[in-house]
Amino acid sequence: MKIWLDILSPKQLFLFTSIAKRLRELGYELLLTSRSYVQLDDLIENMFRGWSILRIGRWGGGSLEGKLRASIERMNLLLDPVISENPSLCISSGSPEAARIAYGLGIPHLLVSDTPHSPVNRLVAPISERVLTPWVIPVEEWVKAGASRGKVRRYKALDPCFWLRGFKPDEAILRELELEKNGYILFRMPETQAAYLNADDETFLKAAGKLVEVLGGLKLVILCRYREQAEKARKILGEFSEVEVVDRLLPGASITYYSALLIGGGGTMTQEAALLGVPAISIYPGKLPAVHDYLRRRRLIIYCNRLEKLPGIVQKIVGRLEDVRAAWSRRSRRIWRIMEDPFNRLLDEIRRLS
Repeated sequence: MKIWLDILSPKQLFLFTSIAKRLRELGYELLLTSRSYVQLDDLIENMFRGWSILRIGRWGGGSLEGKLRASIERMNLLLDPVISENPSLCISSGSPEAARIAYGLGIPHLLVSDTPHSPVNRLVAPISERVLTPWVIPVEEWVKAGASRGKVRRYKALDPCFWLRGFKPDEAILRELELEKNGYILFRMPETQAAYLNADDETFLKAAGKLVEVLGGLKLVILCRYREQAEKARKILGEFSEVEVVDRLLPGASITYYSALLIGGGGTMTQEAALLGVPAISIYPGKLPAVHDYLRRRRLIIYCNRLEKLPGIVQKIVGRLEDVRAAWSRRSRRIWRIMEDPFNRLLDEIRRLS
């Protein structure tokens, strides 16, 4: 049996390669596809070079028109390779192109996602044979996205559990960036070019600049998603010697594991921090997604919905960092104990659909 997995983001790259590795061990054949995208290219060409991932099509940029044109073009480019490979099942995390092609060719599509709020899921969920999602996300959120209630299945785990089980940190990233263990704060910029978020780079970068006074000797590492973000970051924060701007995606979760604190404008790294026992502050620009709200209630995320409050929150954590990290670590261990291996639930659905 051949399974097609379509990869559109760094999170999906880690998610689907971790799934693919275990599927290969069970004897499944795989077709892995992706696209040319600034956040993916370096990872695929370096860390995942041996995976034979076919990059077909491109990212459409920040505009709605650009995204639409790129999606139409990519669907056309994908069709012949998929017909040639003839997979029996398609898995994506919200790929409109993969879901539409699978639907058109009569191939079951399995949607694995923790973001029912993403607008792409209004296109993908209604034509998916199954929706597989973390147990903390209400089924009703997927129904609102267009999924049939009876097709939603949930696993008792968070998505990073797929790739964090057995995680071993690597200090190489510290040497590369000249950082010390627990000697820096990570500031992950939001996905400001996403269609579903209303976020402005300058607002968040100015908020980062106000943290310089409360770092307590720590370094502030700004993780940017795009070159444009990095250019703005250097322009706004370049005068501060305590600030380092990183303009590329860093492979793996080690950079998060060794940080003193993560300030996350997105979703995946914030979840990773919580599961690794690293204090995390979410500055997500919008309504807090269900997964993050669950982690907030489990006291593994502090939600800061007003950026002017951020320096005060950071100062309190930095002032008693050792105690805070110990508490976070205890809470993280507790949450791991209640979660299952989500791959087993995924495998059950694959077998049902094949």
